Amino acid sequence: MRRSLPLTLATCLTLTSGSVLAAPPAPAAPTYRQEVVVAGSPFQGVHGLALDGKGHLLASNLLGQTVHTIDLATGKVSPLVGPPQGGADDVTVGPDGSVYWTGYFAGQLMRRTPDGKTRVLAKNLPGLNSLAFRKDGRLYVTQLGRGVDALSEADPSGKKPPRTVIADPGFLNGFEFGPDDNLYGPLLLKGQVVRVDVDTGTLETVAGGFAMPVAVNFDTSREHLFVLDSVKGELVRVRVATGDKEVVAKLPTGLDNLTVGPDNLVYVSNMVDNDIRVVNPADGSVKPVVEARLSVPSGLAVAPDDPEERLYVADVYALRRVGGKDGAISQTTRVLSSRMTFPMNVSLSAQHVVLSSAYLASLQVLDRASGDILRTIPNTNGVQGALELADGTLLVAEAAKGRLVRIAADEAATSTVLAEGLAGPVGLVADTEAAEPGVYVTEVDSGKVTRVRLADGNKRTVAKGLKAPEGIARHPDGGLIVAEVGAKRLVRIDPATGRSTVIAQDLNIGLPRVGDLPPGYLPTGVAVGGSGTIYMSSDKESALYRFVPVR
Repeated sequence: MRRSLPLTLATCLTLTSGSVLAAPPAPAAPTYRQEVVVAGSPFQGVHGLALDGKGHLLASNLLGQTVHTIDLATGKVSPLVGPPQGGADDVTVGPDGSVYWTGYFAGQLMRRTPDGKTRVLAKNLPGLNSLAFRKDGRLYVTQLGRGVDALSEADPSGKKPPRTVIADPGFLNGFEFGPDDNLYGPLLLKGQVVRVDVDTGTLETVAGGFAMPVAVNFDTSREHLFVLDSVKGELVRVRVATGDKEVVAKLPTGLDNLTVGPDNLVYVSNMVDNDIRVVNPADGSVKPVVEARLSVPSGLAVAPDDPEERLYVADVYALRRVGGKDGAISQTTRVLSSRMTFPMNVSLSAQHVVLSSAYLASLQVLDRASGDILRTIPNTNGVQGALELADGTLLVAEAAKGRLVRIAADEAATSTVLAEGLAGPVGLVADTEAAEPGVYVTEVDSGKVTRVRLADGNKRTVAKGLKAPEGIARHPDGGLIVAEVGAKRLVRIDPATGRSTVIAQDLNIGLPRVGDLPPGYLPTGVAVGGSGTIYMSSDKESALYRFVPVR
């Protein structure tokens, strides 16, 4: 008995007039060409500076968790201490040549001895910020922000706990000891430069009238202080005896720290521009030492109907507009000199830009046309992704709480929980045109992509088994593009089947989480243009990439 063959797609056979014909092959999945949109930088927002006396500049890299050395003769930048121990806000060199630095998020005081051994000297110091040695070898540190405002004496050997010298001085930032053994430093909250007797705890004003003084250092005469005003973008020379001020150089806003060389040249860091410059106070001339184009690119967004595919980049220290095709930066809104609060995620609605920041615990809504900040909403629950719905309601991923919440468009910004029990929700993308509108959520700790129904918060697992998924975006074909950070790759997920296909791998993404920042830390952003080109940020490189379909 002869059996007939089943006619299936698997056999790829069609019988016509007694002939056997091959069915047309299914279209091949697209492959992608990886290209650089904006080249990277050694830093993720450079902060404290110090000279080691051997021709090198030390630079602290808080979010990138690295202490770097810069050879001033060649300009070469090299890591001295890497993640996670190198997360430094400020750095200095001790009397024995050891390098000391402050871990702002980790709350740790660190030391690296000349033979290369690194150890923790003190723990549980949230907001640990600036540090300096007095000429007798005593070490002083400040804490500011994260619920603390204090000046303390620390033991350079790590044997004794820190001793508080002054509580609530007004955010004492980058400071230095003077020839009189008093401490000189800026008070961020008061716009003053002050003198502190660390033995008695008394404090007196040297000069005032600054918008936001962030750091001071003496010139070689030890009669003047160089002062950085971050909001005004000025390097100011202050005569200590009289308090008289003179602007030495105009610089971009976002200045963070400085150090002065034996030749009286002033090295200045800028966290917004992620660069270091050197100022000659004799003539006010400024030259670059290390340059960059982005600071800490994280969340990305692109309008689907924009033929130029211009990207909104949450660059932590700025919101930037970057040409997806040419990499040109056309617009920058800077922190400190504006009311912007350190954006880490960004999304677009028809009229607004929505920013969220776990760094400064807030959400902000901006007018897309003007860039004006319309709303600022505090949120201390580790906010990551945020979206605006058509009625003005915000959907927010509270990564520290494992929740998706609604924030009403009313003035009170009333918050209600839509879904909970999520394991580190980070990325959000809307699916509001479906019969049952919803939102897709990446869960970095469980390795899932989950769909949450907007009507009632019902959850459905779309994909699982991923390694630390963060950024997520919708492709024009309906697929989900996800940055699978733990696997160092970019994947496409079919929302109907959960099937995952790899778009690119061996990507340099995924700085380790540090301190009490929420799951996702600096999220790897993903956006897709109308052409199908995929854009991705790299936290490790401070770079932007695109993946262009080639077939």
